[in-house]
Amino acid sequence: MAEEPLTRSASLTGYADLARSLGLDPVRLAAEVGLPAPSLVDPDLRVPASAVGRLLERSARRAGALDFGLRLAETRNLSNLGVVGLAAREQPTLRAALETFVRYMWAHNQALTLTMEDLDGVTLVRERMAGPGAQAARQANELVMGVLVRAIRRLTGSSWRPRAVYFAHARPDDVRAHLRVLGVQPHFSQDFNGLAIATSDLDRPVPDADPDAGRRLQRYVELEAATAGAGPAIVARDLAVALLPTGGASIERVAALMGLSRRTLHRRLADAGTTFERLLDEARAELAAVYASAGRPWTEIAGLVGYSSLSALSRARRRWGRGR
Repeated sequence: MAEEPLTRSASLTGYADLARSLGLDPVRLAAEVGLPAPSLVDPDLRVPASAVGRLLERSARRAGALDFGLRLAETRNLSNLGVVGLAAREQPTLRAALETFVRYMWAHNQALTLTMEDLDGVTLVRERMAGPGAQAARQANELVMGVLVRAIRRLTGSSWRPRAVYFAHARPDDVRAHLRVLGVQPHFSQDFNGLAIATSDLDRPVPDADPDAGRRLQRYVELEAATAGAGPAIVARDLAVALLPTGGASIERVAALMGLSRRTLHRRLADAGTTFERLLDEARAELAAVYASAGRPWTEIAGLVGYSSLSALSRARRRWGRGR
């Protein structure tokens, strides 16, 4: 089984509030597509990008809001792109900032690829989604384009508009949200998703940018990108932390969210020098510490971290105290 691309759960920033405003239950919908509830509030979990895409499509259908992805884009800031957004913010020009997105966006979302191409005074920024169902992901593609337009406006400190916007999906009956968010009426039923930008716009300076800080952040992004691409143990542990309050932190569940079989995950963790049982124990210790610092009683914490009794948690705490 091929491993699914993962994305930071920051991809769902603003989702819960938007869903509730449209009469939806965000936690229930997340569960329907296999996303743990903590992914709606913790921006740094790694979750399957295809599940996020399914969540957006299902939410749009349930709410009768074909502009769901565009509405979600209106809640986003550069900071929601994590260190990639911060690195782009410190580049001296818009071109350098966009090149940062092109080079490092996969560290934020492994399913998303951006490319840039200069063509006779116009630069095309093309977007491509990978993974199951990516070609039909209207909401995810419109979210990406909306976020990209908003990012460029924040970078340049202006009411900038693209020359054109292109979508592979069909034109909806109502394009008012597209005009509001993107500034132009897109071309639909195209052979790609992307933006056309006047090449001269790429020379625009980014106000108050600090190129030295930008270079340091880029080095940090490279380290983060290497971690994001390399670590089945890190991903499995993140998912275990997210799933523990639901009672579903099993190796089968975690493997399924990673797009792997149980046997394949077991082998990859062994290659990384660990086991799922060890990762689960670490996840329980981490989550127990978080709940304890928040003043939750230990009898309640026992259930929240997957123990059937307080005595089982007490034995685990003694083991954690010995450094396992």
